[in-house]
Amino acid sequence: MITLTAHAAEVVRGNIGKEKLPVDTALRLGVVNDGCKDSNTQYRYVLELDSEAVRPGDHLFESEGITIRVDQQSLAHLDGVKLGVKQGPHGNEYMFLNPHAEHSCSCGNTFSEVMPDIQVKEVEAN
Repeated sequence: MITLTAHAAEVVRGNIGKEKLPVDTALRLGVVNDGCKDSNTQYRYVLELDSEAVRPGDHLFESEGITIRVDQQSLAHLDGVKLGVKQGPHGNEYMFLNPHAEHSCSCGNTFSEVMPDIQVKEVEAN
């Protein structure tokens, strides 16, 4: 499940209107394997308005009247994310509250995940 705050949904609707996109435009969220070098983060959030047709493998969510699309590869990294908006020096900035993020960069756009413990069992050779 991916959710938006009421204010984030308002900002998304405003951006759809400003860009004169169709009213059924969705918000596409994803991640790419490209963190900030100085913070040793693994992933970067990708966020865009998407007025194209649903892509194969997309997962659809609805929050505050906004359709959210997430590709299959990003879903494991984004499940449970809540997207908010804060006022920054250059206007509105999106904030990601991600339950999987162990560490985030101060830019707020990159993160590293809690990695599961992997037990390695040694096998004796015969």
